[in-house]
Amino acid sequence: MAISAFRSILSLEIMMKKVTIRKLAASAVLVAGTFAASQASAVAITLPNSDFETGTLSSWSTIGSVSASASTSVTTFDNTVWSIIAAQTTMGALQSNGSSVTDIESALGIAAGTLNALNTNPNGGSLTNGSALYQAFAGLTGDTLSFAWNYVATDYIPFNDPSFAVLIGPGGSVDVLASIHGLGVPVGTSGNSGWQNYTGTLGADGNYTLAFITTNDKDQVLDSWLFVDNVAGTCQPNCPPVGVPEPGSLALLGLGLVGMRLRRRKVA
Repeated sequence: MAISAFRSILSLEIMMKKVTIRKLAASAVLVAGTFAASQASAVAITLPNSDFETGTLSSWSTIGSVSASASTSVTTFDNTVWSIIAAQTTMGALQSNGSSVTDIESALGIAAGTLNALNTNPNGGSLTNGSALYQAFAGLTGDTLSFAWNYVATDYIPFNDPSFAVLIGPGGSVDVLASIHGLGVPVGTSGNSGWQNYTGTLGADGNYTLAFITTNDKDQVLDSWLFVDNVAGTCQPNCPPVGVPEPGSLALLGLGLVGMRLRRRKVA
C-alpha cells in the first residue's frame, strides 16, 4: 500500500514537472516571437520625393533659399569652384540666406536658441541667417531614415557656418553635419565635405519632422551650401570620398519641449 502511494506521488511530481517545462518552453517561444515581431516592425522609411526626382520640392516644406537642382557650381571667396552633381537627375540644394535663424527655429517648432547652442565656433560668434528643408512623417521605434549630404563652405576661418540635420519628435536628435572649423565634419576654408551618409533612428513611436539646415555665422555674406539626396552623388574636382561620419561624445541638451541629442561627428 505504502509503495503504491509513493509511486502515485512520484508520478504526479513527474507530470507537474513536465507541465512546468512545457509552460516555460511556451513562454520562451512567446518572448522570442515578441522580440522577432518588434525587430520586424522596425523599417527603413522612404519619405515622399526623398530622391527629388519629381524635379521639384513637392512633399517638402522650405524656409529661406532652397531649390531642386541637377547640379550646382559653388564659387568660394578665393575663387575655388566646386561642382556638386545629383545621384540621378535632381537633389535638394540649400543656400544659407533668406531667413533669420529665429524664423527657422520657429518654423520647425524648436526652442529659440537651439541652433546657436550647437554652434561651437572656437572663435566665438552667433548664427545669423540660413535656410531649411523639412518634411513631417509618422514612424515607429527603431525605424530609420537615410540620406546623403554634401556641405560646401565659401567662407573662411574665423567664420564657422555650420549645417545641421534635425529629427524633431519623441526621442529626436540634432546632428551637426559639418562646419568650417567646429563640430561635425570640419572642412576648413573654402572646403567641401564630399558626399556623406546620414541615418536617423527613431527613439519612440510618434510624429516626427526631419529637417536639414544650413546657416551663416557672424555675418550674412559668403554663404554655406548643403546638398541633400537619397543616395550620394558626385562632385568635382578631387572631392573627398563618400563617407559615414561616426558619432563621438554625446551630450543631452534641454531644448524646451523637444528632447534632442547632439552627436559630435568626425570623418570615418
